[in-house]
Amino acid sequence: MKESNDDDNETKQKRARIEPHLMATFHEERVLFEERRIRKIAVATLTCDEWGVSIQLDPEDDNEPFTVSGAWSILSVWANRVGAAYVGWGITLVED
Repeated sequence: MKESNDDDNETKQKRARIEPHLMATFHEERVLFEERRIRKIAVATLTCDEWGVSIQLDPEDDNEPFTVSGAWSILSVWANRVGAAYVGWGITLVED
């Protein structure tokens, strides 16, 4: 049972470290979405909870909006990019 509590604490600490950055950097901003050969410019709307982050992407090319997500434990975050290991997607902030 102790391992589960340790994992919960690590998840809470990671969320506390990266959620403010994600929201300040990517929420309601233009991003480049990439997954394998798919590349789209879209506006990202982020929702965070205890599990992880969900990102609704509204593409500029008039395609239907879609959502990607990742658990806190698999997110990799940089200054202007976030990606989800094992899932294979990433978004990068588009500079105007």
